[in-house]
Amino acid sequence: MREKGSGREDAIMEQKRECHRGCGCGRKLSYEHDSLYSMMRACGYHLYVRSGREAGQGRILAILLDRKSMTQKALQDILRIQPGSVSEILTKMEEKGLIRRQKDEEDRRRSVIELTEAGHEAAVRQEQQEDGTPTFAALSEQEQEEMKKMLAKLLESWK
Repeated sequence: MREKGSGREDAIMEQKRECHRGCGCGRKLSYEHDSLYSMMRACGYHLYVRSGREAGQGRILAILLDRKSMTQKALQDILRIQPGSVSEILTKMEEKGLIRRQKDEEDRRRSVIELTEAGHEAAVRQEQQEDGTPTFAALSEQEQEEMKKMLAKLLESWK
């Protein structure tokens, strides 16, 4: 049996994590040698699986939680998907009672979308871990803001 030493091996052992898939395999993961790409994929997988809903619906919930209300066209522009696809997702969300669509008072051709109370609750739950702690609680507010800036920079470069 190896004695506890100092240095690199102990640092690696401290960084080991349980398998993120929640499959109970007991496998330990170390992120030290992973590429940025594989770490981003693991984060994406965690967020997608935990949301428990279609990716488009989860994104819409998050956007509306942040912006309160917006036109369907503005939402379509943010999501960068076809108008028919946005409409289909919104119809499903409306049927589930997560959003409401109303005609814009200034321009009756436009629809304004906002969260219902159930949609707001679902959006808030989506941003929490299973134990109720915020998803990004491991990061300070400053670190979260820095991460948002870096991710926005990446997303802009991929347009």
